[in-house]
Amino acid sequence: MNRLTHGFFKNAIRAWLILAGLLVILAPRTTVYAAFGEDLEKPKPEFTREGNMITAKLIPRAKSTSVSIHFTVSGGRLVNVEGMDFQEAARPGVDNKDFKSELFTIKIDGVPPGGEAKVSVTSDFFSSSTEYWIFNRNLKEPWMNADAKNISLPDMVQELLVSVKDGGPFDSDGAVNGRITLSGGPKDSFWGYALGTLFIRFFGIFLVLSILMIGMILSGKIFQMIDKKKAKREKEIQVQPEVPAPDIQPTEAIEPELAAAVCAALHLHFSGRRSGAASSPSITPAVSPWVRQGRERIMNARSIPTNRFNRLQNR
Repeated sequence: MNRLTHGFFKNAIRAWLILAGLLVILAPRTTVYAAFGEDLEKPKPEFTREGNMITAKLIPRAKSTSVSIHFTVSGGRLVNVEGMDFQEAARPGVDNKDFKSELFTIKIDGVPPGGEAKVSVTSDFFSSSTEYWIFNRNLKEPWMNADAKNISLPDMVQELLVSVKDGGPFDSDGAVNGRITLSGGPKDSFWGYALGTLFIRFFGIFLVLSILMIGMILSGKIFQMIDKKKAKREKEIQVQPEVPAPDIQPTEAIEPELAAAVCAALHLHFSGRRSGAASSPSITPAVSPWVRQGRERIMNARSIPTNRFNRLQNR
């Protein structure tokens, strides 16, 4: 059992190392480049408008399918939403890898001077930890967290609700004029996303392969047991047990008279055959009187035990 356990863990570690190499090789190109080099991808969103809602459709970094982000405004009128290159907002301490797309510039008018508007940014791509960060180049610290309310909606949709005051720190034009320009974008920790994805993929595959390996070991044990039983059965068929000899019980003792009668009958039978054979001239040689007399004496001597009269006289 110890040898089996040691071999299992040895194979498991070997499979772990192989899977780690394959995972790095097969990981999405954008994830690898973003983690270990320059981010070569700059997704350009496509904007469409439907009534008071503008939708941006784009393919985020480290993702192969497109997502949709919806923008609506309450307390004012949504004029336009445009894409903004992150290089324009690049500052030390802010990693562009945390933003899975380029930034957005939202333009609003119809706000009472000094009033406040609420911007709603909705998508099923957001998570409960997604934040909305604002960039205002006119401030000493241009980057700031908007402290957006993250609201969970049905169908795994998250809504980020940002309150913006006309002429406030989030308003990039800096003037109290009834118009608001809001620059920023949704932010998620890249390393949390990347490491979480690698962890799920790696240990998911490792878990599946471990289950398959355990299943193969158990099935091998079952097949070995079946083969052993089959071999044992064949051996039992080939080596049959010896049949015991019949127990022959001794018969009752034969009476002397019966034994004498049987001997006499056999003697007379074989004597008749010999005498018949002797009568044949072709095979019987000539017998001298001396030989004949000797035979008669032998026969008389042999017949004495069977002569009942003589036995009665001898008593």
